[in-house]
Amino acid sequence: LKCSRRLRVSPRRHTLYSSFFAPLRFAKMGQVCCAAPGSNNSETATAHGLFTEGFKIHGMTVSANVLGPSIFVTDIGKGGLELCDIMKGMQKTPEFLKKNPFHHIPTFEDPGGFCIGESGAMLRYVAANMAKEYYPMDAKLRGRIDWAVAAFTADVYKKWGARLYPVLGFKGEPEDQAKANKELKASLDSFCKAFIGSSKFIAGDTLSIADYKALPYLFTMSHPVAVKKSGCKLSARLEQYVKDIMALSPGSAILKSAGGWSLDEYLNTQTDYPDYKGEVLVCGEGSCTAIKKGPAKAGETRAKIHGMPVSSNTVSCVLIAMDAGIGAMEMCDLMSGGQMTPAFLAKNPFHQIPTFEDSDGFCLAESTAILRYIAANYKPELYPADPKERALIDWAMDAFSADIYPSIAYGVFYPIFGFSGPPADQKAENEKCLELLKNYEMAFLQDKKFVCGDEVSIAEYKAVPFLYAAAQPVMKKKTGFELPPRMQKYMEDSIKEMKSSGFMESCGGYSLKEYAASKDV
Repeated sequence: LKCSRRLRVSPRRHTLYSSFFAPLRFAKMGQVCCAAPGSNNSETATAHGLFTEGFKIHGMTVSANVLGPSIFVTDIGKGGLELCDIMKGMQKTPEFLKKNPFHHIPTFEDPGGFCIGESGAMLRYVAANMAKEYYPMDAKLRGRIDWAVAAFTADVYKKWGARLYPVLGFKGEPEDQAKANKELKASLDSFCKAFIGSSKFIAGDTLSIADYKALPYLFTMSHPVAVKKSGCKLSARLEQYVKDIMALSPGSAILKSAGGWSLDEYLNTQTDYPDYKGEVLVCGEGSCTAIKKGPAKAGETRAKIHGMPVSSNTVSCVLIAMDAGIGAMEMCDLMSGGQMTPAFLAKNPFHQIPTFEDSDGFCLAESTAILRYIAANYKPELYPADPKERALIDWAMDAFSADIYPSIAYGVFYPIFGFSGPPADQKAENEKCLELLKNYEMAFLQDKKFVCGDEVSIAEYKAVPFLYAAAQPVMKKKTGFELPPRMQKYMEDSIKEMKSSGFMESCGGYSLKEYAASKDV
């Protein structure tokens, strides 16, 4: 849950949420412990022996975002869920903001006080250091897992939220429910074509963190009430996928039982929510090809980043590919439908840019997954091996993708580029973006030059193309938006360390700088 958003719920649901935390509930090792009403959170946790050792996942039992990492740490015996009552504003307290300036759940905290946000970052951090079998070192398999986690976050989750959050009472219905259903089906069909095949799970016949990421969302869709109210149901293959995960995950019991507030129990209360009147769509049809495993291509010099030079997401990956000396951009013209050809769809069923392709045919997508793959295998100084540094980098990239990208792109420079319509209130959008950039500064740049101190990392490669586009003179002229001084300095310092940064200035009239200048009329 993005806690900065007001939950749009009916009076009946508001009453339910207000009473949600009358007894405080904590999940650990697949069990739910209840505290007396009004008792102190931390004192209760200590009394029940919770989290005196192990990891805390601050969140709620009805949040699919929270449940992925919570179930995972429970399954490996390293911690569990700790209540963060967002209805009472616990995520806005000074104590919580020190853990996560973005004031979101889930937020991870280890016994030493190290904290990170974003569920994918948590899953990587815990698995890489405590349960490597869930995040294998095999380069291509790890790249596949990273892509699956990122694709679920960036694509499936958005469409899922449009249809399932209204059923849960977390937001209003979309204006066109049938269209939203088709978009969710298309996304889950693409997910299956990319990741679900003859093997049980995304990375083969053993669980990975990608499966933990997907489970709570798909479990929600499998509930009869969710099907009836949303008009979307899982394919038989995805239903089996959910059952197979839960059969190996003791901690997944919290999806069905949490003192009345598991996803299953909560959905059982939504029977008076209006039924969907149209055709029920089956979501998750299609199958992936054989899973590729093995090391990254040695001596790579001909890798391709399929994309466009005016796409900031593409530019992030092109810069690191060029700096690492492994390849360059391969034009994929979205305007002429290059992403919809059979050849491209075989590389990326989500038909999106950027898409990475190495010279032996291995492909993956989503900019954060591509950045990790290139850095880990060809330029490791950009993705340090230190676990906590990696965790901060992962959080920074995922936070930029989830929070800042939608605001700085759709709210500032996409409308000027002609990629989207203008926001309804430009001033309000500017203020929102500035607040998010301030959160980024508070989380990652306090008394530091870069996210990892004095050295650039892939966190900077992710952020800089967006900051650069938003800093072009035409943006201030037409929107009134201007980067705050700290973020301007951050961008300038980062660019000095990126030897291929000229790609943002010159690319046949279609670089970020050139394209922005063409709009200054």
